[in-house]
Amino acid sequence: MAAGAAAGSAASAAADPAAGTGAGAAAATPADDHDSPWKEALEIFFRQALELLAPGLHQAVDWSVAPQFLDKELQALGVPDGPPGHGRLHADKLVRVRHRAGADAWILVHVEVQGGGTGPRALARIAQRMYRYRTRIEIRHEGLSARAGRVPPALFSLCILVASRSGPDRLECRREFLGQGVCFSFPVVHLAQWLARWNELESLARTNPFAVVVMAQLQAVRYRAGARRVGPAVSLVRMLYGYGYGHDQIQPLLRLIEWMLRLPAAQEPEYLAAVERLEQERKMSYVTIAERLYTQRGLEQGLEQGLEQGLEQGRVKGQADLLLRQIERRFGPADAEVTQRIRSAGMDDLETWSLNILDAATLDDVFRD
Repeated sequence: MAAGAAAGSAASAAADPAAGTGAGAAAATPADDHDSPWKEALEIFFRQALELLAPGLHQAVDWSVAPQFLDKELQALGVPDGPPGHGRLHADKLVRVRHRAGADAWILVHVEVQGGGTGPRALARIAQRMYRYRTRIEIRHEGLSARAGRVPPALFSLCILVASRSGPDRLECRREFLGQGVCFSFPVVHLAQWLARWNELESLARTNPFAVVVMAQLQAVRYRAGARRVGPAVSLVRMLYGYGYGHDQIQPLLRLIEWMLRLPAAQEPEYLAAVERLEQERKMSYVTIAERLYTQRGLEQGLEQGLEQGLEQGRVKGQADLLLRQIERRFGPADAEVTQRIRSAGMDDLETWSLNILDAATLDDVFRD
């Protein structure tokens, strides 16, 4: 992505209106929670994310080997989020990928997704945090590699600033004293630069699902007033349905769009009705808003018991879908027996297995008590 792109209005109708502002608008909109959607989006579409945002790194990776997400290890490093005013930390990921150089060559990718201000002090704090992570990751893996007799993995750091329209291509953390010191430099993505390249982003989204995630994030930043998000959300769903993606991609993308473009309760019926019309027109059904539909219809019909059952079914199905995707990434596609076991499990088992997969060495380890 080119640095320093001028801020501009989106070329598409989906991004044309100005964002809502004002205390009344903010009060009517539920607080956005981009932490979980960004983490999930990077896990599901990590390869596509690098293709869009870090193409040089994408070309260096051997994608025949599934990425391994080291969230548990990242949390154990104990780097603090930062002082007040540091900005909203949307996601931190540490991912191990195979280098094209050979079977014993690995790359550790540290990705930080950051919101909040992008002034000089904020950028300096971000650079310092990224440097702390890098040093702790390097120290840990140099020791692990030495004990195993392996070459330490390469390390690539990437920062994504979700609301930034312009700025330097790279950030630096310098530490010097009397002519001695270190300089850590790493690339930064100013995500809101894509607002000025909206047509290009729409075109890329036809083959790169992560571009849809970026579009949803940009619309969430642009339309802070929830009442004005219905149109952009429906426009994204309409485009998504026209891209020809498979069921396994459309479902998580719909969930991420809704997650990022969170609507006030009063606007949900309008959105739901519009999505249902789109599905009827295209004769398809990829509804991932089952929980909301259960809620809406249950309230309308006064079926409290049915509402609770519907909500629970939606939660269980979503957890099962996520676990199957995690298994596929770690161990390859699940066979029919494993799939049936997961689909017939309850929430308690699914949550336990989802935690087990973080450090499971084999598929059998996932299902341990």
